This record gives sequence, C-alpha cells and structure tokens, in this order.
Amino acid sequence: MSDTITLVRFRLQEGKTAADWLKVNGKINEWAKKQPGFRFRSLSETDDGEWLIITYWENPEAAAAAEKSFGEEMMDMCEPLMARDSIKVSLSRAHTMQRG
Repeated sequence: MSDTITLVRFRLQEGKTAADWLKVNGKINEWAKKQPGFRFRSLSETDDGEWLIITYWENPEAAAAAEKSFGEEMMDMCEPLMARDSIKVSLSRAHTMQRG
C-alpha cells in the first residue's frame, strides 16, 4: 500500500512545556480525524527536545489540502508554542512495508 507521509519537526519556544503542546495537540488530533484522506498520525519527542509529527494520508492531494486547511484553521493555536526557526516540514510518498 502507498501512503503520503507528512513529517513535521520542531522545537517548543523557550518557556513552553510538553503539557502546553499536548493540550493543543488534542485539538489537532480531532481536526485531523475530520480531514479527507487522513489515515493516522503519531507524535513523539526526542531526548533532546525535538518534536516529530508523522501523519499518513491516502494521497498527495489529501495531504496538500490538509496542509492548506491546517494553516487557515489551526496554525494560530500552534504559533505561540513552536519555535518558528526550528520548523521543518517534508512530504514524501512511501510504501508501507509493515503496519503493527
């Protein structure tokens, strides 16, 4: 099966906590579940404080539409928490080799 994967990497702004981000992330999860072509997403934090969000989409069009919608509907909640210069976004087509 082929999926389109969005990978977002970022750090929190100084003074912001994981609890702050997780509160906003709950709202993002609810939003994501309503987007056409959404499959699933994961959220992780590395030992050195970088956050990774991996979202699986049905196709590139669904991922692009969600990215546009996210910017319009959700970004205002995220900007106060995310260190702007740390945000990196990539979009890839991938073949799911195994799903657990």
